[in-house]
Amino acid sequence: MPKIYLRAGHGGTSPGTTGNGLVEKQETLKHVLALAAALSEYEAELKLARTGDATVSLSASISEANRWGADLYYSSHVNGFSDSRAFGYESYIYTSPSAGSIRAQNILHPRQAAVWVRWGSRDRGMKRADFAELRDTVMPAILVEQGFISNPGDAGLLKQGSFLNELTSATVQGFVELYGLQRKGTVGKDPAAKTGKHLAAAGETLQTVAERYKLTVAELMLLNPHLADGVLLEGDIVYLTTPGELEKEFALLNRELLLCRKKLKEFQVIGSQIQSLSQQLT
Repeated sequence: MPKIYLRAGHGGTSPGTTGNGLVEKQETLKHVLALAAALSEYEAELKLARTGDATVSLSASISEANRWGADLYYSSHVNGFSDSRAFGYESYIYTSPSAGSIRAQNILHPRQAAVWVRWGSRDRGMKRADFAELRDTVMPAILVEQGFISNPGDAGLLKQGSFLNELTSATVQGFVELYGLQRKGTVGKDPAAKTGKHLAAAGETLQTVAERYKLTVAELMLLNPHLADGVLLEGDIVYLTTPGELEKEFALLNRELLLCRKKLKEFQVIGSQIQSLSQQLT
């Protein structure tokens, strides 16, 4: 079971950056608490540097994570700059990163960045820096900068619950891919939960599948881009955990085949109607 250390940047006497009615220490805590709540549904051990507005030094967090033997150190921050035009999401790993840190960034960054881009912000890229949190931690570590408080657009997104929910879901799915996490209570029970996919039956919807496997429709949509229309056809493949590239391609081709069969049936019905009318006219 992976051990994930979650640190909400700043706190207590260290407010971090401020702007547009927001304070960094509050926004980082909001993100980490939502992430911890969502991850608590999975088979993983979690430890938070803080759960409220407390002063926890950077060195104390690093030491705690090292003593605990965390498998990943995840630190949440929000950027700020004197020029309010600066905006977007970025992530950092150490200048001489471990393979684990590189893998964590390669998986988590694209998922979080995609949410920011979909909502009108931008991806500032995967970066490296000599930050203490990345240098002095003995496990893979990543630091994320969730937008710019100093930018009205990014700050506006941080104030929207729907945006934050999508960001949390995307981050959770990143952890699911990173560690192959499974939801509590599903391991060893449902065959589909073991294989990580579900074959849709007639009359099923994304909502019924989500309820069956204790997921949300939003999580299913993130895992299954071939179901972007929100419609579930009989025979559709619904992934319950992060699929590989070949699995994504297979599910897409399977969906196209199902749509072709559906169209064929519709054409056959139209053909029968035309033939019937033709016989009546002759």
